[in-house]
Amino acid sequence: MGGLKGSIIAAMALLLACAAPATANVNVTALCLLVNNGVYVASQTDCTTYYQCLGTGPTAMSCPTGYYFDKNAQQCSSTVPSTCTVSSNPCQGKAVGTFAPSSSTCGGYYYCGASGAVSGRCPSGENFNPTTMACVYSNQYPCQDSPSTESGSGGTVTSSVALNLCNLVENGMYFGSPTSCSGWNYCQDNVLHSGTCETGKYFNVQQKNCGYQQSTSCSQVTNDPSLTGVTIPTTCTQAGTFKAATACNQYYFCNPSLNYQLMTCQTGYFYDTISQMCVVRTQARNDCDRCVGTSASFVNAYSTSNCSDYLYCVNGVQKAVETCPINYYFNENTGSCSNSVEPPFLCCNPTLSTGEATTSGTTATTAGTTAKSDGTTATTDATTSTTAAK
Repeated sequence: MGGLKGSIIAAMALLLACAAPATANVNVTALCLLVNNGVYVASQTDCTTYYQCLGTGPTAMSCPTGYYFDKNAQQCSSTVPSTCTVSSNPCQGKAVGTFAPSSSTCGGYYYCGASGAVSGRCPSGENFNPTTMACVYSNQYPCQDSPSTESGSGGTVTSSVALNLCNLVENGMYFGSPTSCSGWNYCQDNVLHSGTCETGKYFNVQQKNCGYQQSTSCSQVTNDPSLTGVTIPTTCTQAGTFKAATACNQYYFCNPSLNYQLMTCQTGYFYDTISQMCVVRTQARNDCDRCVGTSASFVNAYSTSNCSDYLYCVNGVQKAVETCPINYYFNENTGSCSNSVEPPFLCCNPTLSTGEATTSGTTATTAGTTAKSDGTTATTDATTSTTAAK
């Protein structure tokens, strides 16, 4: 356990003017895909704001003046929750002598004194747990510092933001993983616990349990950078332009304010870097992890030469790259290698022109933010073994 008292004494000796911490800018649309319809989730930057997650996307809501959203009670309360920190005033609504977590670093905190907020930091390797108001080892309070690039008059600065999904999602409720079809999460005392469904089953977000594959399986898997801690680009130079994102089913749109906005293609579609459209999975020319959003075991690998390579996927995550025998081609629609004609997939067949393949594309626009990711429509055989695929 860390020496919180010693840290507090040192922090109080260095009373600082409280600067606004970096904003995590969690993609609430992606967050809502992890929970069942009707659930309320908290805002990461404002204790009076919350969102209702519905099938049509998140709806922003606000508490009355003097009230704060309590994610566990699923309603507004006159007492500010310990897990929430107002970015402009960390001690707002908190009693003198209590502590508030920092939203810019997992090991940071504020002591709410009579004269205002005093910043402090836990010893190396420890995180601040706002529920117990103590510094604990990181495995006792999972939290990650995600890089955040900000631009200002002084240039571009890379800082960090603290992300713990249990600060946003209700305790005692099972919810999905943004990176795995079968992954699940559970919050107990605002501490995140994660697990995986048994082999062959997928986590059902609406039923909040593990089950067999359905049409909505994997729709929660977005690999959204704001939920996984991946660094994302911020500023851009030309409004209306697009840029590929880490996940195949996402892209960045340069908005009129010259800031990149993360967008998500509709269910079953990937971003095509050539046409800059969202197209069916097999037609997306995009060098990315093509296991994202699918419950299939094998999918075609991206290639600029031929369709002989394929990926071995486990719960929507790439595990290995395999190759068909010489003069054989992989077809993810059949889930096997074949010595017949190379499949008409733009993602790997360089001899095709766009007109020879069915792109079924939709122009990439700002309307894509509420779409989900699910690649099940591109596969017909998700049970083929590695041996059979070869």
